[in-house]
Amino acid sequence: MAEISCDNAVGANGSRPARVGCVVPWFPAQVLYSRSSYPALAAHVSQAQGSGLPGTGFANPLNRNVDTATTNLNRSRACGDAPSISGKSCDEYPLASTYQGLAFGGTRRTFAGCNINAPTNVTGPIGASACMITASENNAQGGVMAKFYYDYRVLGGDPFRVGIGA
Repeated sequence: MAEISCDNAVGANGSRPARVGCVVPWFPAQVLYSRSSYPALAAHVSQAQGSGLPGTGFANPLNRNVDTATTNLNRSRACGDAPSISGKSCDEYPLASTYQGLAFGGTRRTFAGCNINAPTNVTGPIGASACMITASENNAQGGVMAKFYYDYRVLGGDPFRVGIGA
């Protein structure tokens, strides 16, 4: 493996400037979701990871997918039939922007209180979880991920981890 990878890739959302930078490609950076700032998001991700879904550590990271069609398919398969609940929106884990989403296999799962029509008490590393969470938290997650992808130079195919912080 290459010890260092350098590039001048365009930023995560296309509006951030290209910049030269280097990373250690085999070391998956970690994005942290704060329990105090995003309690519903952190709770869902924690439950999903607790059921065996990947992204928690070095041995089972998520991998960024930059293909719009499969990202949309991941989102649609996880949340396409989500109910309309005022102030809530459907969150999927693993994130739609990964190769671990439902476009790449597995079945949907959920948890009690998530308001999603899917099996509960499902475990294992394949599949995705869906849960209705506070819409403002779900919307903020997009910004958190765009900043993370840009700041940590997580490019297409690159591994990364998701953690829960205070």
